[in-house]
Amino acid sequence: MLSVPVYDLKKQKVGSMELSDAIFGVVPKPHLLNEAVRAQIAWRYSHKTATCRTRTEVTGTRKKMYKQKGTGRARHGDAKAPIFVGGGKAHGPVPRIVNHKINKKVMRGALLTALTLSHQNDRFFVIETMSSKKPSTKMVVDCGQAFKTKRALFINCAETDEERAFNRGIANVTGYKTIRPEGVNVFDILKFQNLFISRKAAEKLTERLTHAS
Repeated sequence: MLSVPVYDLKKQKVGSMELSDAIFGVVPKPHLLNEAVRAQIAWRYSHKTATCRTRTEVTGTRKKMYKQKGTGRARHGDAKAPIFVGGGKAHGPVPRIVNHKINKKVMRGALLTALTLSHQNDRFFVIETMSSKKPSTKMVVDCGQAFKTKRALFINCAETDEERAFNRGIANVTGYKTIRPEGVNVFDILKFQNLFISRKAAEKLTERLTHAS
């Protein structure tokens, strides 16, 4: 087990917490991070909607422009051919779905690697509670200043009104993002400079990844 300090929002140490070696202390496999990030980006843009009209879809007559022989000009069919202005597009994009397959064990290994590297690089902070009576952007900004960071990912639950209020306060701060423990992913962990997680969320994240093994 790994023993990590627990802070409040002002970076005052208020205790400690035991984290599982199987989640936050694995042997890093950086090559898995590349596969996971590529997969997440591919999933985000999996539905390709770019399209165009071919020569059968553009509006216009299908009549032959002029007779085949005797004019001295190049032979042509109708005016909807791709070489003419207003004609159809040849070999253009069509709507499609791009699938990027990645095994569940590979994705889980990448997530464990990202969490481990965050802990090893001192970018992982456990917060006792992330809650407030009402949404407060100032509270979030003061927290970032206390930890001297302008980019951070907050992992917090959203089961109580106080937790939801704290999460809403993060929405207005540039460079900060909040996410539930059920949605923790490799892309967001690598994107942000620091990782703040509440004690409650850390327990839920550990439970989620333990059951996924």
